[in-house]
Amino acid sequence: MSLVTAADHHERFVFKLKKAAEREAVTQIFGWDETLQYQLHLSEWQDCKPLVILMDGTPIGSVLLEMITPECHSNTEQDSRDLPQSYFSRFFLLPQWQGRGIGSAVLRAVIAWSDKAHRPCCLTYLQGNPVSGLYRRFGFDKITEDSQFVTMVYHPYTKTTL
Repeated sequence: MSLVTAADHHERFVFKLKKAAEREAVTQIFGWDETLQYQLHLSEWQDCKPLVILMDGTPIGSVLLEMITPECHSNTEQDSRDLPQSYFSRFFLLPQWQGRGIGSAVLRAVIAWSDKAHRPCCLTYLQGNPVSGLYRRFGFDKITEDSQFVTMVYHPYTKTTL
């Protein structure tokens, strides 16, 4: 497995990937509007390109880790409120590559980076997405939830990870 910064020729693949990974959850919450979803994808793409996950040179997924201003906090983690945080997003794997340990490998790397940098890491996912169990296994705690989204945070050196 390797990671490369997405190039222009990856744009269609990344949208196809998003559709494969999120269409069901998006449809349940918002309904799927292909034009709107593509516009949202292009806006994200132009703002910041993700990394493409390659297996033997073939694109199989994407991930983005960005630095953000502190926003994701649990009330019990007062000491980390002023630290810059990382935001883990656009993490998608093609369905045929799920369940093979690739997501766990990516999360182990994110957790190791978070611990080394002493920076909390936040993420948000759509309600109904089965990825919540994976995130909990890696020490992410739910901090907010509504009818559409769940936000979680990992605080460095507070959890034992797999």
